[in-house]
Amino acid sequence: MNGKKMKATYQGVTLCLFAFEGTKILVKEGKPVNEYFCMYTLDDASGMSFEKQVDAILDAESVLTSFIEELKAASPVFKRIYLSDAANQAPLIKGVLKNQPCAVSVVQQPPLNGSKFALWSYMMTGADTRLLAGNVSVSSYGGYDDIWLANSISTCDDSYSQAYDEFTNYASLLMKENCTMEANCIRTWLYVSDIDNRYAGVVKARNDVFDMEGLTDKTHYIASTGIGGAWEDPKVFCKMDALAVKGITRGQVHYLYALDHLNRTSDYGVRFERGTYVDYPDRRRVYISGTASIDNKGNVVFPGDIHSQTLRMWENIEALLKEADCTFDDVAMFSVYLRDVSDRQEVEKMFREKFPDTPYIILYAPVCRPGWLIESECIAVKSL
Repeated sequence: MNGKKMKATYQGVTLCLFAFEGTKILVKEGKPVNEYFCMYTLDDASGMSFEKQVDAILDAESVLTSFIEELKAASPVFKRIYLSDAANQAPLIKGVLKNQPCAVSVVQQPPLNGSKFALWSYMMTGADTRLLAGNVSVSSYGGYDDIWLANSISTCDDSYSQAYDEFTNYASLLMKENCTMEANCIRTWLYVSDIDNRYAGVVKARNDVFDMEGLTDKTHYIASTGIGGAWEDPKVFCKMDALAVKGITRGQVHYLYALDHLNRTSDYGVRFERGTYVDYPDRRRVYISGTASIDNKGNVVFPGDIHSQTLRMWENIEALLKEADCTFDDVAMFSVYLRDVSDRQEVEKMFREKFPDTPYIILYAPVCRPGWLIESECIAVKSL
């Protein structure tokens, strides 16, 4: 059983949806565990204030989740809000965040469709979600707990100290849940302001914490995206989101390399996995890290050519998915990051033609190496 893709619109807002319906093998109180990846974007934000854009998308979310049959029984597990100007806009959505039943990530990564606001919502049926302190939500289903962390920040003096603080705090959080970073963390997202100058500090901090946590070349690392992004406070240089799963065993987690297309990230001093997948009784979840136009020697391929870089990026992602016995048909959502906003039209055309029904969003977010014009991450789900 594979996912179903569909679109719906409500008063100028489009919902692009990937729905994965589980079987009775993985259940919660007799109900199958279903997953829904929902991307909400404005069709035309011209002349709309920020407040009106927020209201339009939240209204559409409310109406469509109560109208679409597949979503009627689903509950939010994790959300990510994309802003065009966090310093001015984040304070305006404080009330919205207080009313959310799950962890909500907020990041300044302007949507490149001309809007100021966009929303990704991950929903499930057959799961009980509870919100913990510190913007953490835990969703329980079928013997597993998905632990989502959003907006982990620090006010230390530099990017190294902030990232180190965030990673060590995360390790402590997992310990309280009887988990460890090495055994249970599946995915991280690192949003770095002025990434060209601050990414090196974040990388060193992650490496140092991984050394302490027992994550090495001989064990494994964690799927990750390190990308440009800002927080409302300009003194915050790095923000972290993360996903851990409690209840998994080592045999359920597998790592993706595609060494004929990509090299190990540790070859150039960075430590993360190109992709990770987790097998459950009835499904496989695949998390592909931020992937760019790179070869298996670590070189940027097709410098300066956005069209060719996009094609090579797709080729690399496809190779990683193939190792997980997946195809692009199994992809539930893409996040697409551009360094140069003027490349949006070409990339939008390419994605629209290749993935007309797959949820995706194109954002302004510089990639960690200046030569990369584009990067994309994705999540895929397939039946076993």
